[in-house]
Amino acid sequence: MLKRTAHAAIAGALTLGALTIAAPAGAAEHGDPSLVRTDKGVVRGTVTDTVRSFQGIPYAAPPTGGLRWAPTAPAKRWRGIRNATEPGAACPQTGAVSPVGSRSDDEDCLFVNVTTPRAAAAKPRPVMVYLHGGDHTDGSGAVHGARRLAAEGDVVVMTVNYRLAALGYLAHPDLEQLGESGNHGFLDQQAALRWVRRNAAAFGGDPDNVTLFGQSAGGYSTCAHLVAPSSAGLFDRVILQSAPCTADMGRLERADALEQGKTTVKALQQDPAGEDWRTVPVDRLVNPFGSGPEYGPVYGGTLLPRTPEEAFTDGRFNKVPVLQGINRHEERGRVYGFELEKKGMTEDPTAQLDRADYDRYLRDIFKEHSPAVAARYPISAYGDSPALALAAAMTDANWARPSLDTGRALSRHVPTYTYEFADGEVPWYSDGQYRKPGFDVGAAHTFELPYLFELDAYESLTPAQQDLSHEMIRIWTRFARTGKADWKPTTPAAPNVRSLASGPGGIRPVDFAKEHRYDFWKSLR
Repeated sequence: MLKRTAHAAIAGALTLGALTIAAPAGAAEHGDPSLVRTDKGVVRGTVTDTVRSFQGIPYAAPPTGGLRWAPTAPAKRWRGIRNATEPGAACPQTGAVSPVGSRSDDEDCLFVNVTTPRAAAAKPRPVMVYLHGGDHTDGSGAVHGARRLAAEGDVVVMTVNYRLAALGYLAHPDLEQLGESGNHGFLDQQAALRWVRRNAAAFGGDPDNVTLFGQSAGGYSTCAHLVAPSSAGLFDRVILQSAPCTADMGRLERADALEQGKTTVKALQQDPAGEDWRTVPVDRLVNPFGSGPEYGPVYGGTLLPRTPEEAFTDGRFNKVPVLQGINRHEERGRVYGFELEKKGMTEDPTAQLDRADYDRYLRDIFKEHSPAVAARYPISAYGDSPALALAAAMTDANWARPSLDTGRALSRHVPTYTYEFADGEVPWYSDGQYRKPGFDVGAAHTFELPYLFELDAYESLTPAQQDLSHEMIRIWTRFARTGKADWKPTTPAAPNVRSLASGPGGIRPVDFAKEHRYDFWKSLR
């Protein structure tokens, strides 16, 4: 099975402004809604009619110099008022292949962004901490505007940057002297969650009601926090978007990660200048989205001793309520990438996947099972579209089966609710960089994001999509507030999946196992 996750969101990370204003004593307590006193100093944010936002707040020391591959260190205090009206830098990434992020070579990037309702509240609000996706190589927290989520849901939303690619997940024996290598991005996330516990109340949030949620790579990171002993007590609920924890995506075994690290370091040591690989320029330590080494949380060490599948089986994980789900057509985005690749190879802008492409991809992906998959997913059943037939098989194998397995495993220990985002008409990318594919993209990977966040990468929502957005925000924030959804929880015997789509009857129960051929895929394991 393919292990790469796909993503689509545009990062707009800007450089943080200088600290220029002297803070009068107690300014944050004197009625100015743009000022908040954090544990490291006062920040000045932006106030609108509906929300207050504070961007680019450092939650840790810059991981530069001797801290490049060190455990996350505490941020320093500052004097005066720190400007928090613009995002901080995104963590180093190429930004060249995917609109997930923007090019950055600034290692001073460990920032949190806070959006909280403008109106005062009678009691502290639930806090929702979001970990962005991007294959652990791209993305930033600031690109996910949270104004609607905060104002409509009456919650405090915090989005987080964390170290990416080799800077965040390189495992290598030479780095062990600084501590267990391979999970520096994960350690950043833990530091951010501890910052949230210390500072949530200053922004009107309840530090004892924190929901950790993430999409794709951010969701798989959230899975890691579910099973990390040292993440216990850092959150109270979890939402997993397109990140079924029991899938083989989004993680590495420690032995494999160390071997991958040795290969990466060997390539760095071939530099003719003879530089120490640990101090090479940052642009040599990032790779384009979807290419190069595969990064993610590394399992098998002290920090992550058990995989999610192992931890859920024996019940040794951080037991909190879970809302989890996938998109109905997850892999149509990846199949669109196959189509773009064919257009480039043939230099034909009208090229689409044909039957020969379908057969080849089935053989490459499903190996000896490809004849059985072809029989179960005939092109004729998908409007004679090889692309749609291929995407359906990949979605069911890589996402739907592990989503059901994850829900059932979790439900033995904690309240678990399962959804499927299934809107048929979704916003396309707004910047004109990508033409629509030769097939209906549907609810592909990442396309639920504009229903929850303001993302410049996508077209505006239609009125029907806005209605679904309101409903999804209500579901997400009600779960953050209560740990419950509107429908029956998943059980080991009954998935009880709720389909989320726009239009009359769009939100309804769905026979998820039947529609995604769960029994067929379980029979192939």
